[in-house]
Amino acid sequence: MACLLRQYGAREVATRGGQTQMQWKIKGLATIVGAVGFRSDAMRTLTVIGLAAAMAGVWGGSGHAQFQPQLPAPQPRVQPAPAPAVQPTLSPGAPPAPAPRTPGGPSDTGQPPPPSPQAQPVRPGLATPANPSPSPSPSASPTPAPVVPKQAAPPSASTLPGIVPPEMAQCTVENSQASVDACSKVIETRRVPRDVLITAYINRASAQLARNALDASLADLNEAVRLDPRQVQAIALRAQVNARRGDIPRAIADYTSIIALEVNPAAALRERAQLHQRNNDPDRALADFDALIQRNPQDAAGFQLRATVFTQRNQTDRALADLDEALRLDRNNLLAYADRADVRLRQGDRVRAIADISEVVRLDPRNARVLALRGRLNQEIGQTAPALADLTAAIAIDRTNADLFVQRARIYWQTGDAVRTIADLNEVIRRNNRHGEAYRIRGLAHARRGDAQRTIDDLTRAINLNVRDAEVYLARADANVRRNLRPAAIADYRTVLQIDAANQLARDGLRRLGQTN
Repeated sequence: MACLLRQYGAREVATRGGQTQMQWKIKGLATIVGAVGFRSDAMRTLTVIGLAAAMAGVWGGSGHAQFQPQLPAPQPRVQPAPAPAVQPTLSPGAPPAPAPRTPGGPSDTGQPPPPSPQAQPVRPGLATPANPSPSPSPSASPTPAPVVPKQAAPPSASTLPGIVPPEMAQCTVENSQASVDACSKVIETRRVPRDVLITAYINRASAQLARNALDASLADLNEAVRLDPRQVQAIALRAQVNARRGDIPRAIADYTSIIALEVNPAAALRERAQLHQRNNDPDRALADFDALIQRNPQDAAGFQLRATVFTQRNQTDRALADLDEALRLDRNNLLAYADRADVRLRQGDRVRAIADISEVVRLDPRNARVLALRGRLNQEIGQTAPALADLTAAIAIDRTNADLFVQRARIYWQTGDAVRTIADLNEVIRRNNRHGEAYRIRGLAHARRGDAQRTIDDLTRAINLNVRDAEVYLARADANVRRNLRPAAIADYRTVLQIDAANQLARDGLRRLGQTN
């Protein structure tokens, strides 16, 4: 009964720590930029870059990239010598040069100030710095601020490493067509910093992945990795796309690249191990999980996942040991309880399996499928009342699931309650008039109540829907006898013997009708 809990939806409610992805959340950036008045395009550009840099670095889960634009290196202020009217400043775009001594302004030591690699003094009559004048050193006497004859022109866009288009704000907001279009405009601009371009490719790929446009997403991620082969986020997202496309070898190769690049590759080891399992390679999966646990012996999820490999290899004792350790480290590990219940079912220990499933119910009380599983197991060990309680609770959560009604009807049927059996199956057939199993059980319930015509009608529908077993034909044969339909009854009894040659009830029925076997 491999992975029984997964079949019943326990994994639908679990959150496994997959590859964490960065998202640059800058909602409102375009509004801020547009609301403030600027005297030039260059000042607007500087403001966009500054806002973007200030708002970058927020972690999220949607797959958007974190954008950190390449700004010019910060230039240190130069402590001025006590000159009568000249202050040194920075000149944007000017080549580095040593600062010469200002005429008439020796330092208090009598020596010229040390040269600055990134600063150049301003000659008298030129612009003063935009920042406030630095405080003089303790040994220097304060000097009055010089008269500013005119203000320096702001740097032009050509002096910047690239321009951040205003569409970048929408490109990083959400997985929508508007986001895709905004990213496309950024990419088509091309005259942007490389980091901005890579971010646009990653964000457009993420939006396309969310819209299941796998080929387009893959093309963008290939381009992002081409621009920066060490871009871990792009490689991880590409691994997810390749896995979704069913290209497991390439997805594994991407995670292998991340493991080589990352200082702590735990997430990539975990993902690669699960891909090895999916690729039916438990040995490599086990090696990755061993490496993961060796790096972090407190990783409960690592033990829980390694147990699935041992279960796959039918090493149930080792699987139980790992699951016990996972639950020692994390008493609320839902998947560990679910997997341990699966292992106990393999070992035939239904009582302990039910106990583990009860822990799953405790952690996720609104999971109808898990409640239904516990109800079936309780039914198998003869605990009818708890089984009915579980199925009733599951139906209250999900009345759209016809299988839950069928399962509860089986329990009512086994307890001899034909009326409740028929009521549940009426609900199933009302929703799906081609549910063969519902017709089969309802026909048998009608037979128990002695309603021969409804028995014949329901079992005939079940047979026409390919529900053909000895019990169905035998019950219809008996109903045909009660309706005095001898030829139909004989044909049904003979069909029973074709299915089960040793069926004594069919032999007796034919004998009563004067037929030989």
